[in-house]
Amino acid sequence: MWAELSCQPPHRFLTFDQPRLREAGNGERGAGVKVWAGCWREAACVIAVPAVIRVGFELWDQGGRAWGAIGGVVAAWVAVSVVWAAAAWLLLRRRARTAGIALTSDALAGRQTRQLRVLRRSVGWPDRMRTELKASDRASVTAEKGREEIWFHWRPGRRNRTVWGSIAFDDVSGTVVLDLRASGAYTGSSGLRRGASFVALCQVAGELGLVEGEGAARVS
Repeated sequence: MWAELSCQPPHRFLTFDQPRLREAGNGERGAGVKVWAGCWREAACVIAVPAVIRVGFELWDQGGRAWGAIGGVVAAWVAVSVVWAAAAWLLLRRRARTAGIALTSDALAGRQTRQLRVLRRSVGWPDRMRTELKASDRASVTAEKGREEIWFHWRPGRRNRTVWGSIAFDDVSGTVVLDLRASGAYTGSSGLRRGASFVALCQVAGELGLVEGEGAARVS
């Protein structure tokens, strides 16, 4: 039997995880493409207003001779929106990797709810986490429900605008449910109006030592 096994190619024994790894890689790339597309749509809409105004001025000033200038305006609109979206996407991906949070296809949604695992689990870790949250410059605790849950506001950017958040503790499993919500008018990643909740999710997870992994999952 050992002689038969020794004659087999090495890759035969290393392929059992390849479908799962390939599926995970495809899922991550697919989520990244969706997030970039969302960033591009948002950036294109933001830039569209000044582009339309510029086109209107060109038509009013030059009439039928303005088509060359209009083509330049459209090309600039496309280029700037693509670069802006790429910058926003790269920033979100870097934040997610630094915090140990998966960049999912709904990263630009106004509400982010995740079940996360406590990285530094020890006796009394919920109390330690409450203390760290209250000591953060970005957090403002508004209410507490005993030892089970805490409500707060979190400031993800430099401005004083905040997103609403809550943390529910599960002392037995060593996990928390982190729920963050931002209004539609809030400025998120790279100046876009979306992604603020995901930015806050990465910041809170990084500051409190929360990661995704075994025993943690997304909450729908």
